[in-house]
Amino acid sequence: MNSLRYIVYMRKSTEQEDRQSLSIPAQKRKLQELFPDLNVVDWVSESKSAYYPGREKFEIVMRRLLSGEVDGLISWHPDRLSRNEVDAAQITYGLRMGLIKDLKFGSYFFDNSPEGIMMLQNVTSHSQYSSSKMSKDVKRGNEEQRRRGWLTGKAMEGYLNSRNSEGDVKDHGIIIKDPERFDLRRKMWDLMLTGQYSVPQIADIANNKWGYMTRGTRKAPSGPIGNTTLYQMFNNPRYAGMIPIPGRPGEYEKASYPAMVTIDEFDLVQSLLGKRATRKLATKKDFIYRGILMCGECGCSITAEEKIKKLNSGGVKKYIYYHCTHKRPCSQRKNIREEELDMQFDELLSKYTILPQFKEWALKALESQNEIETRNIDATIKSQNKNIESAHREMKGLIKMASKELITETQFIQEKEELDNRINNLQKELSDTQKRAETWYETAQSTFELAVNGRRLFNKGDYNAKKSIIAGFGSNPVLLDGKIRFTPSPWLIPIEKGYKELEQKYEKVRTSPQQIKKDAIASIRSEWLGW
Repeated sequence: MNSLRYIVYMRKSTEQEDRQSLSIPAQKRKLQELFPDLNVVDWVSESKSAYYPGREKFEIVMRRLLSGEVDGLISWHPDRLSRNEVDAAQITYGLRMGLIKDLKFGSYFFDNSPEGIMMLQNVTSHSQYSSSKMSKDVKRGNEEQRRRGWLTGKAMEGYLNSRNSEGDVKDHGIIIKDPERFDLRRKMWDLMLTGQYSVPQIADIANNKWGYMTRGTRKAPSGPIGNTTLYQMFNNPRYAGMIPIPGRPGEYEKASYPAMVTIDEFDLVQSLLGKRATRKLATKKDFIYRGILMCGECGCSITAEEKIKKLNSGGVKKYIYYHCTHKRPCSQRKNIREEELDMQFDELLSKYTILPQFKEWALKALESQNEIETRNIDATIKSQNKNIESAHREMKGLIKMASKELITETQFIQEKEELDNRINNLQKELSDTQKRAETWYETAQSTFELAVNGRRLFNKGDYNAKKSIIAGFGSNPVLLDGKIRFTPSPWLIPIEKGYKELEQKYEKVRTSPQQIKKDAIASIRSEWLGW
């Protein structure tokens, strides 16, 4: 019988390529069959990955070997011992120094010679390469999976993992609703959103009234939902359709699976959870008036913040407030609720809302003026180009005079600065004219379209629609003393001057006899286009 004392080290790999390898009990059974006559003094098993150094049990095994407490080492394969350079070096160093007297494997033959050690190094190096490559490939695959809007691991409760056999990328993992649990999970969110239930109360209702049972896994069988699990759900942004990007806090990919709650609902729950909450998602979203309104006193930006208030009834309500950032001295201290700004802007829009017929008259008249306006603009551009050419000739003449020392350096610098400013102003005027030539009719069309439908779309539209209408309404939007103030688009000014009176006349004659109606409408049209 071999007189050497052996220690057996077994590890079930966690790397993807080794998922089909033997379990630890199977390794032990096979090693006992292969080496029945060896003097095995201890069996050590570990589940920690060998990709990085620092495995506690592996370090203990190596200390026992290098100290002479045991003589030889047995394992299933070299990659069970090491998938990193540090641990591999410990093993080969111990072999070369004679501190490890023998090394045996269940699925690899090792010869304790210089050539055998070199082959062992090649095997461990290949394991290191395979692990590194696999890790990189997995990360790349996970990144692509997240970009497509899918989770990279097991679906959270309320959802199920599935496979997609259609589309551009076939047979990849997707997430679908769990028909048994999705709606019940949504009801838990609904209870939390009322502000009248604590997490333990919701868990009690789900378990005892609804009979909720978790999906269960091989390690954790199905059972009632616990408080900790429920807290985890309420803190998980994936339920709001936002997938966190590893290594980039606060950044998310938008999910392709159906969200269980909206971002606003998720943020409201975070406010209700208080200290147990995770970071809100709303920090990444914009508010309707933020980025558009400026303070009418100091010129700083108007910012927004969200506040949650508990009602006497026990429920909660969300409010959005706007105020000056006060980055410069300013006396504007009032916080304005978003609902109040909406009402103010709706009132502004009502002053400039017209009937579709008036829009058609205006655009038809503008079409006939388009050619005349284009000729006028072309003439203006031609004149502006001549002025710029003249200024450039003056600049050349000035440089010649300076080179011949006909003027002093001080005179040259002063006159050159004046010419530069004049050329810059002329070029800006030319750019503005060219832009007007390209966009004046399109601007008129969009402005009159806003005058017809803007108010309706603002009151019924989504965030993007409201933002677009506010931006197209006019220029220099400010908030001063709690009131919105705009400089309306020039195309809207005629509406404010006398449109309401014309609209009243138009409504009166709409049901008149045909000839009276025709003459009256012609008069109204003429008055409208005479502005």
